[in-house]
Amino acid sequence: MAETEKTFAVFLDIDGTLISDSFRISQANLDAIDAARAKGHKVFINTGRSWGNIPDELREHFNVDGVIAGSGAMIIIDGETVYKKCYDRETIRKTAEYFFENKDCWCVFEGLKTNYIIANAGYKVREGRQIELKSIDDLELFLPDEEIQVIAAGPIVSDEFMDRFQDEMSFFVMRTYVDFVIKGCSKANGIKKVIELSGIARENTIAVGDSSNDLEMLEYACISVAMGNSQEHILKMADFVTDTAENSGVAKAIEKFLL
Repeated sequence: MAETEKTFAVFLDIDGTLISDSFRISQANLDAIDAARAKGHKVFINTGRSWGNIPDELREHFNVDGVIAGSGAMIIIDGETVYKKCYDRETIRKTAEYFFENKDCWCVFEGLKTNYIIANAGYKVREGRQIELKSIDDLELFLPDEEIQVIAAGPIVSDEFMDRFQDEMSFFVMRTYVDFVIKGCSKANGIKKVIELSGIARENTIAVGDSSNDLEMLEYACISVAMGNSQEHILKMADFVTDTAENSGVAKAIEKFLL
C-alpha cells in the first residue's frame, strides 16, 4: 500500500490492460480508479483506439479525468477536447487505393464517429460497429464529413507499404495487426500534453500497458507498469509487472502505488 501526499497522474491502456476479452471493466478496476481519484490523483485512459472505435458500453464506464485517444491524436480533459489531429484526405485515399489493390490485408479507418472497413482477407464486418467500403467511390459516399485518426490493417502488412507511407505514419506492429498512427502522434506525446495542461510533474506519472504501442508511454512515464499478459519486450523494460488484465492487474497496480 502506497503512502503519498503527491498528486499523481496514471495513464491506462484499454485493450489487454483495463479490459481483457470483453468490453467490460472489472469491478475491482472501477473501484481502484474511484479510490485513486477520491485521494486526489488523476486517472486518464490512453488508448490506440480512435474516439469512434471505443464502444459505447465501454465509454459509459469511464469515470476518469480524461481520455487520450488515437495514440495521442485526440485529448479530452474534464469533458473538453483540448487537442485533435486527423489524417488528411489524400493520405486516406492513397491508403484505401493500396488496400483495394492488395487483397491480402483488411484495412480499418477509425474515425470520430465510427469505423470503415475494407474487408479483405476473409474479414467479417462487425455490424453496427463498422461500415464496409466496397470501392474507392465509397470514400466520398461514407466519409465526406468524417475525421480519421487511426488506420489499422492486418494480419500482416508488407514492408513495401510501410516504406511508401513512412513520412505520413508511424507503425506499431501488434500480434495480429498493425496500427498506423499519424506522424508525430504517440501515447507519450499525449501524456506530455496532458501533464503540461494539468500542471502535474513528469516525476508523478504512472503508465500501465501491455503492447508495442504502449512502449513510448511506458518509457516516458516515471513509473512503468506492464500487465502480466504483456508482450515479452514490455515485460523486460517495465519497472513493475502487475497481474494480468483478466485478473484486474490495473487495480493491483493502483493499489500498490496510489492507495
